[in-house]
Amino acid sequence: MSSDMFSARLIDALGLIPMQRKGQAVVVSNPTEQPTQSAMTTQPQDKPVATSADTPQLDKHEFRLLVNMLKAIGHDCQYDHIKYDGHEVRYQLHELTLVFNDINQADDSQHMNLSSLTDIISSPALKRPVWEKLKTIQV
Repeated sequence: MSSDMFSARLIDALGLIPMQRKGQAVVVSNPTEQPTQSAMTTQPQDKPVATSADTPQLDKHEFRLLVNMLKAIGHDCQYDHIKYDGHEVRYQLHELTLVFNDINQADDSQHMNLSSLTDIISSPALKRPVWEKLKTIQV
């Protein structure tokens, strides 16, 4: 997977390490400075996904689940399309808003209600009904 598939902001939010192909020049701020072993082996931190301190923060596991579900339907996650209020996650997918809160809520032409990301992680049996609804989307 190449890092040019994702924006720098999405890579940072996922806690990924930017990778370069062999043979590509490594950009170093000081040409005489070599990357240290500790800089090359640092592990991504378990940090919440959000940019503002006063904004509710989406857990990294929930965020990765969202990214993977969107990939499964052929859509690359756009970080700016995610809204999280501390209770439900909303993702703007073209004209349709995916609402990750309660799959039993009635859908309409502009909203598709799905189980919350937290519930899907804690109860894998919820993945099937969510997947059945997601695969009906024409991306």
